[in-house]
Amino acid sequence: MNRILQRAKRTVSRISGRGEGGQALIEFTLVALLLIVLIFGAIDFCRAIYMRQLLINLSRETANLEARGVGSTTAEIMTNALNAAIQEASPLTLNSTNGMVIVTAVTNYTNVVKKQSTATYTISHQFWLGTLGTFQSAVGTYTGSNKFNQAILPNTGILPANRTVYVAEIYYKFSPITPVGQLIKVILPAQFYDVAYFSAL
Repeated sequence: MNRILQRAKRTVSRISGRGEGGQALIEFTLVALLLIVLIFGAIDFCRAIYMRQLLINLSRETANLEARGVGSTTAEIMTNALNAAIQEASPLTLNSTNGMVIVTAVTNYTNVVKKQSTATYTISHQFWLGTLGTFQSAVGTYTGSNKFNQAILPNTGILPANRTVYVAEIYYKFSPITPVGQLIKVILPAQFYDVAYFSAL
């Protein structure tokens, strides 16, 4: 009788041990999948934050180079700033179909007639590199003649009379690199845009 009980106990302990091992395997699989999803999602979110910060810094540096750069003419200074922006942003490949850099010079031509002053914000120069779709400058488009290049500025107080402000705009197409990022494209931004304004001294 004792032998039968001992054999039954051994059989029950073997069966329960196998069940616990299977349960642990299932739990580990679920936890591992959740961790992989979280890690891949964090990779793409961190990349998006990093790219956004790069674009903010790049737009400020480009506008600063426009306002205080080197060159004998305004066009030369602006093209030098544009080329420097493209070289500095080489990991982002802004000069391909992934991005676009637009540099613009906006001048406030103020006319005083009968003690009334009227400000006209005019685009005097504009250059760009990159072919990201059909995106255009939010400031305005240069048509080749100063008479018809009306500029749109967010704050007209940033541009005193007969002064020039330099604008650097950057568009960048963001694409996730992980499979999880591809699945959650709705949450991640598809495109970044940043703009910076620097006034000439």
